[in-house]
Amino acid sequence: MITTLAWPPAVEILTIQPVGDRWRITSSDGLFEGVFTDAKSAVRCARAEAEAHPGHAVQVVRADTA
Repeated sequence: MITTLAWPPAVEILTIQPVGDRWRITSSDGLFEGVFTDAKSAVRCARAEAEAHPGHAVQVVRADTA
């Protein structure tokens, strides 16, 4: 009998950072991105994306460190 092992979930970081007067989300694998007019919407979207994909995490970059 052959038992297949489940691969661990891919670990990707969703980074939210200010870009001018907008907020941009980018994933570390380059497959997901978006631009939002406010931080709250960007965070909500990034959290939903991370929750839909086990192993994904959200990172917020403050405006004064970007």
